[in-house]
Amino acid sequence: MPLSEKAAANILRLLNTGEDRNSALAFRLLSSQGAVDDFLLSLCGHFMVARGAGRLALRKCLRSLLRIAGKERGCTSAQQNNLMWLLNYDPDQEKADPERFLSTVEATFILDVLPLARYIYAQSGRCARFLLHRSHREGRTALLESRIFNGPYGRALDLSRLQLFHLPDEARQFTNLEGLDLSHNNLNISDVFFLRGFRPLRFLNLSHNKLEHIPDGVPLLSCLEEVDLRGNPIELSLFEYLRHPLKDKLKVNLSLEKGFTLSQFNPLDIACLLKNWATPTGRGQLLNLAGKEIRSVPDAVLQYSELKYIDLRENPISFLPSWLLRMPQLCEIYCDKGVEYNPAFLRDGLTVFREKEKDPPKPDRGPQPWLPNLKGFAGSLPISLSVDKLIEE
Repeated sequence: MPLSEKAAANILRLLNTGEDRNSALAFRLLSSQGAVDDFLLSLCGHFMVARGAGRLALRKCLRSLLRIAGKERGCTSAQQNNLMWLLNYDPDQEKADPERFLSTVEATFILDVLPLARYIYAQSGRCARFLLHRSHREGRTALLESRIFNGPYGRALDLSRLQLFHLPDEARQFTNLEGLDLSHNNLNISDVFFLRGFRPLRFLNLSHNKLEHIPDGVPLLSCLEEVDLRGNPIELSLFEYLRHPLKDKLKVNLSLEKGFTLSQFNPLDIACLLKNWATPTGRGQLLNLAGKEIRSVPDAVLQYSELKYIDLRENPISFLPSWLLRMPQLCEIYCDKGVEYNPAFLRDGLTVFREKEKDPPKPDRGPQPWLPNLKGFAGSLPISLSVDKLIEE
């Protein structure tokens, strides 16, 4: 018989007192209903996504339950310490590790934590890697479908930051994709033969993997408009890059030529090179030209109409051109101390930072465009817990 809403509320009240006697009573009530595991998973799930006062109340309840459950099930001191670590989990911290949380609960109490992982994913998009490794085929397919979105190049699939060593088999059914993001994984050359199955691709992001040369399959993608290989152990000199047949599509790590400055190349080549130093941040596009040996700001920068930040530090630049100061979306310019500019041309909303007054934002893609899809992802907990009355009390 499922635990009633009223019974769950009463158990939360007992746990919230923090008293050992009440915690033991709550555990006995749960045991009599055969609901200890379900309640523990549900309490963990609600705690992992809660914020504010609700999170504090749930943390107190979870602490009480973990202490009594660990004691009743004969946990060692080391296991008890691991359980108390769970209470430090904060969903707002960048380095929050929900998979470690799941693994600790699973190992200590021998529980099936897949429902908990699905709930966390449905609520926040986290635990995708865990689900890919542990779910059945249908579950993996559902997860992939939830990460499909309409991007600048059309229908795209985001499989980034999942520590993948190979493409999930279920991804091969989405052969009509126009965009595929596999950045920040562990792919090497032998893992990218799958490319020939994605002929409609217009955009391919393989940045920050372990590729040692440009994949042979890339030229076979006749519709491809952009392929990002930056952050891999691949580096081309400026001349090698400009001679490459894929230069108009390719983004890669570039090494500067000794004895040459960027200003010595023709405008078309400079425009081609600049795209390799343009990256998104959570607040807009950044063009990083720091230390690129340029004597003047290239006119090709004007092509970046959505540019928000430009880093010109560590270059022999003497002044900032008036057209740069009037670019409509530009918010911040970073340059060296001696660089001059005419304040009369400075557009409202644009700030020039000289020397080390401020650092530019770090490359970051910002909110994931597929997150709204999670509303349709099946992920629920065995027991629904309400903390509103708990907070009021």
